[in-house]
Amino acid sequence: MKTFVRSLVLGCAVLSVVGNAGAADTRDVASLEDSRNQLAWEANNARGVDKLQLKEEEQRLQDMIDTLNGGGRVDPSEVDRALNRTR
Repeated sequence: MKTFVRSLVLGCAVLSVVGNAGAADTRDVASLEDSRNQLAWEANNARGVDKLQLKEEEQRLQDMIDTLNGGGRVDPSEVDRALNRTR
């Protein structure tokens, strides 16, 4: 599991540098929901600190989804970073 977390962090760093900002729309909400579901699955199968980190990331995604569904604005670069962290 430590290898997974390290890979996730490394992947996030690389994708953050390469990623580009896009508009937050329904595709972003759907992508965020898919990512949140993936994190929820991983968190349910993890233990200890890894589980806590995955749950925190899942909550950040849920907060973005709630904001977008409520008509609020989320910085497109934050959406991209969140999606890149979970891929």
